[in-house]
Amino acid sequence: MRRGPVRLLPVFAIWAAAAAALAIPARRVVDWFWMTDELLYERLAFSVARTGSPLPSLHGKHVPVTNFLYPVLLSLVVDGHRAPKFLTHAHTLNAILMTSAAIPAYLIASRTLRSQWSAYAAALLTVLVPWMVLASFLLTEAAAYPAFLWAIYLVQRSVARPSAAADALAILGLLLAVSARTQLVVLFLVVPIAVLVVERSPRAAVARHRVLSAAILLGLLAIVVAVAAGHGAGLLGSYASTAQGSWVTLDMARGFTQHAATLAMALGFLPAIVGAAWLSVRSVRREPNALVAAIAGLVVLAEVTSFDVRFGGDLPHDRYLFYVAPLLLIGFLGALEEARAPRWSLVLPTIVVLVGLATAILPLFDKFNVETPASIFDNYLRRTGGGLGGARLTLIACALLVLLIFMLARLFLSRRVAAVSLVLLIAAFLFAETAYGFDRLFSVNGTSGRPITLSQGNVFDWIDRTVGTNASVTMVTYGQIVDDYNATAAYWWDLEFWNRSVVRAAYPGGKYAEIQSTFPRLPLQFDPRTGKANVSPTRYVAQSDLETRFRFRGRTVTVTRTVRLIDAGRHWQADWLSFGLDDDGFAMPGRPTSVRVFPSPGQTKPELRYVSFQLESGARPESATFASNAGTWTARLPASSEAVAETNVCVPPHGYGTIRIAPHGTSTVYGDMGTKAGIGVNRVRSVLVERISLADEIGTC
Repeated sequence: MRRGPVRLLPVFAIWAAAAAALAIPARRVVDWFWMTDELLYERLAFSVARTGSPLPSLHGKHVPVTNFLYPVLLSLVVDGHRAPKFLTHAHTLNAILMTSAAIPAYLIASRTLRSQWSAYAAALLTVLVPWMVLASFLLTEAAAYPAFLWAIYLVQRSVARPSAAADALAILGLLLAVSARTQLVVLFLVVPIAVLVVERSPRAAVARHRVLSAAILLGLLAIVVAVAAGHGAGLLGSYASTAQGSWVTLDMARGFTQHAATLAMALGFLPAIVGAAWLSVRSVRREPNALVAAIAGLVVLAEVTSFDVRFGGDLPHDRYLFYVAPLLLIGFLGALEEARAPRWSLVLPTIVVLVGLATAILPLFDKFNVETPASIFDNYLRRTGGGLGGARLTLIACALLVLLIFMLARLFLSRRVAAVSLVLLIAAFLFAETAYGFDRLFSVNGTSGRPITLSQGNVFDWIDRTVGTNASVTMVTYGQIVDDYNATAAYWWDLEFWNRSVVRAAYPGGKYAEIQSTFPRLPLQFDPRTGKANVSPTRYVAQSDLETRFRFRGRTVTVTRTVRLIDAGRHWQADWLSFGLDDDGFAMPGRPTSVRVFPSPGQTKPELRYVSFQLESGARPESATFASNAGTWTARLPASSEAVAETNVCVPPHGYGTIRIAPHGTSTVYGDMGTKAGIGVNRVRSVLVERISLADEIGTC
């Protein structure tokens, strides 16, 4: 098929129309939905905008994130905007990026198919698939979807018409795909396999693809050197763990059919089964374009199956699989062009899909699930089918029915009428499925527990509004929501997600670090004798006002949503440190417990400092005695009650003043939220210190 600039105009029109249409629902999403992935790419984009460097950096440190293309693109819409406005711009960019897949899809189809109209249909169907809902989130799929198809197109050109330039472009296309999503590194397997099949011998393959052969050799040498030097795990960056263990297991065959069935179901069965059949026949004939598409589809399907069987809890993550959908759609359009409909070639794909449907998991979710958008029908199918078995039978019947419709259409209608009718049918199905996906997304509160169409900017971006987006703030996580780990995690996710100025995070003692387990941690410690911190990377600190481990010295800028924003200056110092309390404030009889209060800035003589302790008892009566060099105080609490103990201590100009705490009585309390392992393990503890407050007033002693 001959191509020219004029013939690309309808493709650009499809892209523009699809981008505008997709941006409408995508821009309605004004909150995060999938943590901590969205936070990761937002932070990387903010880092690029702040530093001007495309190298992935989090909390001031370079991180092994190889899929950096998407955050670099996101950084283009950061500008000076606060997070709420950036989020809207980002979703608009997502719509533009994802729908740009129409262009490489058209180019692939124009190389593979005979009809210009079939190529246009491929471009249209590519932007109708239900995974377009992913444009509503800050995820790499927005950039990886078109990047994958560009890589396939450039590899097809290289395999079909070898040249140094074609080989170089193919390599660049593969690197582009990997920079968009590390998972797509498996595409590097497609090139040598396709070349060897087409050229029939290694010698001919090397002779006709010298640049490609040299690149593969250099790549292998680099891998060998990296592994020998002990850096092999770093080649996959943050995805290094996926390479561990055996890639092939006994469950692979079952998983493979289930994944194939999930993909087929999301495409309306017909494109997947017929498309796979057509690509397989063309691949057997060693037609380069179909061969590359078929190998790429099989490699990605096998990779995702292996990952899910080993790490994904057997759940088919079609979010990682949908890249091959346009290739199947192109194969489907190719079959519609044929004078004779595929017959025997349909047998194997049909068996694979039916076996997969017969064992399909069909998981139920109360809201849209990002990992498997194809599951949006599962609730309905299992409800109307009377359970899992009935849902499976319904899907099997649907698959056989659409195949029957295909065969009857090809038998009784002209080829053109059948083709147009079936393409319109699939287009209508994909459009309706995508619309239903957005409906599911909007109909239930997001994973944050809030309506995702309700802007949270005026609530959560208070730090940026107070000190500006260019300021630098360190947040110190704490057990903010009593006895609720998930709510506490979401609290700190919100604080960082909505404020560009939050550029560091500290987890003293490793507590609450699992809230952001993959992000670099600030190794914050205080000298117990002086209260001086070992690090002070930012001027401002955002610290829980409920914090009972320490309090930063400095001017309080504001206290909002029980978080104190402190101007801690260039050298961090603690006003006070506690010892012996659990990391969430619980005391325990028999454990030495105290609070050290350090001298105020410029202090030259002893000063009397006033310290209040907000206390809470458990299911039994409890009490606590406070003693310092200025006196003794006792607080008695009936069961399940609160009290405030007002104390004071004489602080010398050098050293510190100490308030010793002696708790009495015990109760069984909830698990320690400082670590996931401790959440469900009850503790026997005494009084809970909910808050420690050091007054600004100073007396004499």
